Amino acid sequence: MMPHIPDEELALYAFDSQMVEPTRRTEIEREVASCMTCRTTLDFMTVSDFHLSDADVWEPLAGSPTLDALRDLAARIAAEDEEAETLLAPMLAAPALAAWGDLTTRLRYRTGGVVRKLIAQAASLHERKPLDALTFADAAISVAETLPVDLYPARAVYELRGTAWKERANALSYLGRFAEGLEACNRAEQAYRKLVASGLGLSTVAYVRASILFEQQHYAEAEEAAALAAVGFLHVGDEERQMRAVHLQGLIAYECGRLDCAIPLFRRVYDHGEAMDDPLWTARAAQALAHCFVDQGELAEASMHFHRALQLFRLLELKIEVIRTEWGLARVLLAGGRSADAVRELRKAIAAFEQASMVTDAALAGLDLADALLLVGRGGEIARLAAELFTAFRKAGMLAGALSAIAYLQEAAERGVVAPVHVDVVRRYLRNRQPDVLFAPPVDEFR
Repeated sequence: MMPHIPDEELALYAFDSQMVEPTRRTEIEREVASCMTCRTTLDFMTVSDFHLSDADVWEPLAGSPTLDALRDLAARIAAEDEEAETLLAPMLAAPALAAWGDLTTRLRYRTGGVVRKLIAQAASLHERKPLDALTFADAAISVAETLPVDLYPARAVYELRGTAWKERANALSYLGRFAEGLEACNRAEQAYRKLVASGLGLSTVAYVRASILFEQQHYAEAEEAAALAAVGFLHVGDEERQMRAVHLQGLIAYECGRLDCAIPLFRRVYDHGEAMDDPLWTARAAQALAHCFVDQGELAEASMHFHRALQLFRLLELKIEVIRTEWGLARVLLAGGRSADAVRELRKAIAAFEQASMVTDAALAGLDLADALLLVGRGGEIARLAAELFTAFRKAGMLAGALSAIAYLQEAAERGVVAPVHVDVVRRYLRNRQPDVLFAPPVDEFR
């Protein structure tokens, strides 16, 4: 059995494989391909959003010439980033790509620093302002694709290209443009595969792909991608990202009705949050566990976990998650037979979602309200509820499919035939959250 490659040689190879004598380079590549230990070490050394510039990480491993080269690289990257901060300051304040012109036509903007700054800006915005995030990601891609392959050692320019494409995928996912998002994932993966070692890159792409497939309700494919991401993050020792993938695995299992799988996954995330004293992870997992317990009929457990999540989300000042948790508590009331109380609390949640412009969440809570109204013998009120939701959707500019789904529910109520099956048809459609998919109710539903 061949001995493991010494760390100092792997460090030199990861920094710039061309600095290794050709015969030895071939031996290292053969060993890394067959030995998990050496591969893990190499991945650790190359995992990064430019940890190559952090000499403290490398100093215990690298010899003096390599360390000097790393310090030179760190200084170069710092200078690029400082210049990019100055160049992009006016543009970052007004993210309208048309107003910028083509950055690639201006030589001063064709630097790694500009790409890194644009990527960071996109990453900070994809949840809150996905259109702006898409603008920054596209600008990052346009510049990254012009950079020479040998700009940095270890083919690190592909890290920039891959990350820019990944941020485009993130933004497109939040915009509901899932087919384009998956294509961006493919482009990111192609770039990351050209690195000496992929590090986090391929795992982050797998996670984004899993998230998109989950939104599309392609659960089997989403589960496969999420599992790949979780293993990849474990492989490089990134526990925080691993918990994101585990949480997503739990959500997929929950949507598939596999509570026996979902609950242990959410418990792992909950335990991680408690161990790390991380209130956000604890709250997310508590909320997810609570929904599982509602479905199992364990209402005392559900109530306890919802209240734990509510306490933490309030502490974190996450208004939307507070509303979602209060919505969950209304589900506990409904499942516990307190339908009148559930009606009151669901109306409050719907109003709060509408005030926050969360119209899809408002509609989904409205469907729970429709269930509650049916249970208390007030099905006649569902037509008015549906009309209110239709008005809110139209004002928010929702596409025809969502409007058609709500109109379908309204029609069933007005005909006096509304039943849980009609509510479920609309719920399944709205939870899909794909704006380009038309609503297609069962043709014989009202016969």
